[in-house]
Amino acid sequence: MNIKIFLCCHKSFSIVPPLCIPIQGGQAINPTVPGVMGDDCGDSISEKNREYCELTVQYYAWKNENLDYYGFCHYRRFFCFDESVRYPYLALGKLSEKQQKRFLGDMQTAERLCESFDMILPRSEDMGVTVKEHYCTSAHHHSEDLALFMDIIGEKAPHLLPFAEEYLPQTKQYFCNMFIMRRELFNEYCGLLFPLLEEFDRRKTLHGSFQDDRTDGYLGERFVGIFAAYCRTRGMKIKELPRLDISCAMKKRLMFKLFPPQSKRRFLAKKLVKTAHK
Repeated sequence: MNIKIFLCCHKSFSIVPPLCIPIQGGQAINPTVPGVMGDDCGDSISEKNREYCELTVQYYAWKNENLDYYGFCHYRRFFCFDESVRYPYLALGKLSEKQQKRFLGDMQTAERLCESFDMILPRSEDMGVTVKEHYCTSAHHHSEDLALFMDIIGEKAPHLLPFAEEYLPQTKQYFCNMFIMRRELFNEYCGLLFPLLEEFDRRKTLHGSFQDDRTDGYLGERFVGIFAAYCRTRGMKIKELPRLDISCAMKKRLMFKLFPPQSKRRFLAKKLVKTAHK
């Protein structure tokens, strides 16, 4: 089987997990990362990286690579192959050799897992609020963008609308635009997502800042969950793996320990912060 997991980067990195191929997103408009292939050759949208984030790498793979399985992770966020991890993700600093073997697995383990499923996703995280509310209240996200995207789904891909309406009101969601899909699913996914975003680009209103206008990437992140809901109803075999976040700042690591993901302690802390800001 021909399997590649594209490790999206925009700066130098220290770890390349099994099956991963480093690739620079937005190489057409950013300083080149030495020794790393870019997403700006062949049919590409590399110049849209500021708005599309890692989706420019997905587009490159869709148009230029002929694979059995397509996967995507980040230079600091990987799939964790230790399924005994209880949380949706781990927040760590540097990885020791022992930790690399434990969490990242080996080539054979990764290949066997990929070949056993139609889709592999990072483990969903219960945020304590709905997907829609989380989007609309997150920094640099705007409710009108999500509303427009939903309108466009209804117009251009109406068969997906029931799954969007199923996904957005519940509390578990997928992050980071990470996944591994077999060829047929990946082609279907891209064939839906990129025309939807192209129409969104024609109708969107710019917000005037770099972070706020990364909208296509933010919407793509939510589309992963919509597409997964659609695939489940068709009997696709979907596997969820923990996510491994490395090189995390001390603040994030401390927050992870004091307020673990999906814990009552974290939900309460978020509620208190939200109340204090009202």
